[in-house]
Amino acid sequence: MAEECFRINAPAVIYERFDDELVAIHLDTGAYHSLVGAAADAFVLLSEEATAGELAEALAGRYAAEAGQIRSALDPFLEQLQKEQLIVAVETRQARGPLKLAGDATGLPFVPPNVEAYHDLESLFLLDPVHEVGDEGWPQALPDQPTA
Repeated sequence: MAEECFRINAPAVIYERFDDELVAIHLDTGAYHSLVGAAADAFVLLSEEATAGELAEALAGRYAAEAGQIRSALDPFLEQLQKEQLIVAVETRQARGPLKLAGDATGLPFVPPNVEAYHDLESLFLLDPVHEVGDEGWPQALPDQPTA
């Protein structure tokens, strides 16, 4: 049986990397997430579709840990990403070469990847300021959305 492959849940999920931190926002739920270190690197690699084994091999080239140790740490991380709906399983894989991380850093300390989820601004993210502009100005909550 083939190992399960995942990808970022685009277009519902957008992200931006700032130095060592990556911030991902789920546009449908309004939750935002912080990923640092190996978590940020793994998430970027998921934009190319990857299995946990492929992620572990790519991360082992940058971090001071064996691929097996990294692979063990990826299972709970991938579960977190799925729970937050940041990634989805891939049914039909795209052809691509080996995964590669940008930059040439190696031997970095490996900290098991983790997702910090923030749900405190969900109602603000779910406002639709482009389409709901009236005399009151914007942003205005959609009729069935909670207010901030």
